[in-house]
Amino acid sequence: MSPPLITGLHINAVALGDSCRICAIWRVSRPAGPWPACEPAFALLLPRRGTEQDWAAETALRALREQRLGDGPVCVDLATTVDGIAVDTLRPGLCESGLLEASRAALGEGQQEWAELARGNPSAFHAAASDGYVLLRHAAVVTACDPAGPGGRVPVVHEREHRVLRAYGAALLAHAGAGS
Repeated sequence: MSPPLITGLHINAVALGDSCRICAIWRVSRPAGPWPACEPAFALLLPRRGTEQDWAAETALRALREQRLGDGPVCVDLATTVDGIAVDTLRPGLCESGLLEASRAALGEGQQEWAELARGNPSAFHAAASDGYVLLRHAAVVTACDPAGPGGRVPVVHEREHRVLRAYGAALLAHAGAGS
């Protein structure tokens, strides 16, 4: 039987002084129990604008201001609890490579590129940090789950949203079917 999935949002950002760049917002799911940080079993890249994304970005930015983790890349996980949506974890550093690569393929740039810009050209970073990202392609990352642990990671990146959603949905259904 497959373990139930825990869902939430995973946000990649880069901070430099008072500026912060939201690099990617992912809807993520992972099996209940211990699981590696920044390695969801299922991740779907969301467009930057939308009610959920705007709220998530504001929540992440508020948490980053309160925690004062310093300059550089950071990941913020938001989880649904009995008390509502809350910040689950904040981790300094770059995200896991699978999400970084999928972000780069879908957005043309990602957390790593923004971290390099912040280090190499702070004024350019400050000037562009608040610009919203533009989805060039839709993306998802699926990890084959089996009882022995995570298997291979499969990025799905395509210009057409329906192809990515179809592959992502099929992976979620396969996971649910494994529990039957």
